Amino acid sequence: MRNILRVLKPFDVVVIALLIAISFIPLTVFAMSKTAQTGGEIVAVISQDGEVIREITLTGHEGNEQFIIDGKGHQYNLMEVDDERIRIKEDNSPDQIGVKMGWKDRPGETIVCLPHKLLVEIEARGNTSDEDEQIISY
Repeated sequence: MRNILRVLKPFDVVVIALLIAISFIPLTVFAMSKTAQTGGEIVAVISQDGEVIREITLTGHEGNEQFIIDGKGHQYNLMEVDDERIRIKEDNSPDQIGVKMGWKDRPGETIVCLPHKLLVEIEARGNTSDEDEQIISY
């Protein structure tokens, strides 16, 4: 550690701090663009192996709903929608990453279960702050 401190000059520390601060700009811009979307509805799009299975409107959803998405063989995912949020409550994948991702309710968030090829995307639809601006994703 002392060797590193001897090599670093005061200006190096300023440059490193500036680079770290700049690295957060994309996160800030993305968060601001997502919060600018108002007036529309939030929809959870559930797809498996690239095919849309179900769409659930989260805006205004009340109560608790659970349903199972079957995969190939003995694969399953138990989905839970509680008011205006969604999660994978239970599945039989070995790593349980989809379950550990927890509740999602904001546009742009995703839940992924790779062994079952399951993807849950939270999307904003309808009115946004800027009708002409669209985000294209592949």
